[in-house]
Amino acid sequence: MPFSALQKRLRLIQIRPQSTLPLSKEYLTWQQQFIQDRLRLVIWISTVFLGILAVLHLGLILPALNRVGQEDPTLRNDRILFTLCVLAAQELGLLLNLLLLRYPASTRYVRLAFLGYAGAVLLVPQLQHMLIGETFLDLGGWVIFFMLQAVLIPVRWQWHLISQLSLLSLTLLSFFVFNFDTPGTEEGMQLTVYIFFVVLVCCIFFVANLGVYLYERLLIREFELRQQLQLFLHAVSHDLRNPVTGTLMLLKNLHRNGQGEVSLSPPMISQMIDSQERQLRLINSLLEAHVQEVQGIVLQTQPLPLAPFVQTIIGDLQPQIDQEQSHIVERVSPDLPPLMGDPLQLRRVYENMISNALQYNRSGVCITLDAQLRGRWLHCTVSDNGQGIGPLESDGISSERSIFDRYSRGISRRQPLHLGLGLHICQQIIEAHGGKIGVDSQLGQGTTFWFTLPIYAPQSDLTAQPQLPKLQC
Repeated sequence: MPFSALQKRLRLIQIRPQSTLPLSKEYLTWQQQFIQDRLRLVIWISTVFLGILAVLHLGLILPALNRVGQEDPTLRNDRILFTLCVLAAQELGLLLNLLLLRYPASTRYVRLAFLGYAGAVLLVPQLQHMLIGETFLDLGGWVIFFMLQAVLIPVRWQWHLISQLSLLSLTLLSFFVFNFDTPGTEEGMQLTVYIFFVVLVCCIFFVANLGVYLYERLLIREFELRQQLQLFLHAVSHDLRNPVTGTLMLLKNLHRNGQGEVSLSPPMISQMIDSQERQLRLINSLLEAHVQEVQGIVLQTQPLPLAPFVQTIIGDLQPQIDQEQSHIVERVSPDLPPLMGDPLQLRRVYENMISNALQYNRSGVCITLDAQLRGRWLHCTVSDNGQGIGPLESDGISSERSIFDRYSRGISRRQPLHLGLGLHICQQIIEAHGGKIGVDSQLGQGTTFWFTLPIYAPQSDLTAQPQLPKLQC
């Protein structure tokens, strides 16, 4: 796999640490209920598993050893009684955890039940062995129960870590502080076996916790995207319903009041045209997003001087700029080398960013277009001195990342609901050119969108020409 592709995949699962990522109330509510349901399942599985172990130990293994006459310390009556006491204490602890789960699914009770599971299954046996002067090293039991917990409850990696460290600390206390030996291990091998055991289980715990951490990050991301999709569906239904409703009411009034031929005034016709054009733009955006997801963006690249290209775009958007009583400053040097790109797709990038600056800011905003040569890339910027991007617009996630997500929408004073596909499509276009895109913004200090594009390389310098991949969304 190419390194760039690996980076893109890692970015999909990269989310800021939880200390800087406030989770939504809906996700926390779902998470508590999920842990409660899965913990109940884990407890029942563990209860049945311990019961099966007890039956096998007492009804199959011990009778078999007695028949062959093999001497084993576990055959002594006191050891058999001790084993039964351990199993009974584990089963009792699991039942107490089930009773604890009957309380309302608050974080406090769920956390206590989660940690109580590890305490009942693993801490209680260790404490019982310490009472008779032994250090209990049960690699199979530790791996089975902790992996069962990680597989069925792949959230809250901190809770997993606390339960694991609690057991390791108790074992460390038993071996190094109280000097309790491990039964079945020779005297000279005690320390070696213990160190090997601790290193091995630490590696297993690390892998389990890493899996829980990454899976929970994906769960959070999926939950956020689902919420964005719900908002998107609301926006689509709102924006499509309003023009249709207005046109339908107009036609009904004309039909009710009209006799014979009906004449429409120019303002009325203009209003109907505008409403239908808005519907068409919405539908085209949906179709375009679907086509890009299935087929990717296919570029028709050619050498393109940036300065005259940008001036043409400004000229086309000048009526919209004048209408908003804003102005635009073009600082792209004509001495820059031509870039290698698709004029149609790059026009869409510039038009979308300029339109966003006009749409999301007050009237009279100043927009600045600039570009600089950095190695074999042009670093292009679209800046404004508007209101900036606040954290609330990104729902607590990094603004730079979330605003390029599909269906992510900002807060517009004039157009509060829209599809939120524009910047996502811009990102796909820039990445299809092999470049990068990002945003730098602070609330109240304006916004700067930046992206990089490859410069044109002559055919004689094929090794230096950047590769322009076809991007699959």
